[in-house]
Amino acid sequence: RSKDCRSEGKCGTSVFGAYTVTPWDQESGSFYGNSDCFLLRLGPDAMGVYRPKGGGDKIVEGFKKTSRSESNNSHNFMYFNPEARSKGYDGLAHGIGFGGTAEAPRLFIDEVLDGCRASSDDMTFENGPLLSGLDSSNSSHFDVEAIEVWGVGTSSQIDEALLARDGQREDAAKKIRQAMKGAKGQFLEDFQSGLAGSKLFQHRQEMRGRDGGCDLDEDDEDRTE
Repeated sequence: RSKDCRSEGKCGTSVFGAYTVTPWDQESGSFYGNSDCFLLRLGPDAMGVYRPKGGGDKIVEGFKKTSRSESNNSHNFMYFNPEARSKGYDGLAHGIGFGGTAEAPRLFIDEVLDGCRASSDDMTFENGPLLSGLDSSNSSHFDVEAIEVWGVGTSSQIDEALLARDGQREDAAKKIRQAMKGAKGQFLEDFQSGLAGSKLFQHRQEMRGRDGGCDLDEDDEDRTE
């Protein structure tokens, strides 16, 4: 669900989304997925479903990276490219998307929810507006008001997906704990060896060595030491 504030100062609410049967397990600057993926608008305008134009194509794994200048973008089903993967140097959109290109997906949700946008046409899915109140020729940025993620399948499939999610969360928490433990251990080692004090006041020596640096009077040194 989004809140879209137009240039005339009025804000409208739209409910729209996408469906895919392919897991979100590929972090890359390339599209993947299959033709079971589609876009949809639920309201408040009339419901719209925008299916792939190419029909029943098979799964495309690691589809070639695309750009605005390329013409063969008819298999750009789904896209998952976090900034951490490339440190932000790939020049592509960072987040999740559907359709369009790797620089400008048709439906794009930025990983920090800033700069999300939706277009009415691309070469993968049928044309039609996702945001209510827009005709088929317009595109717009929107602010995310709420995101809902639904698991669709049998009970065993959903249970399996939930277990995989819990395992991924535990792996992430474990990495955070290890990083914190390493940082604390290094500080304790430096403190016991006497290096911590020298590191904390190293900037004072650096300031003395600069041209035009600050001269610390004896009272300041006594209070610091």
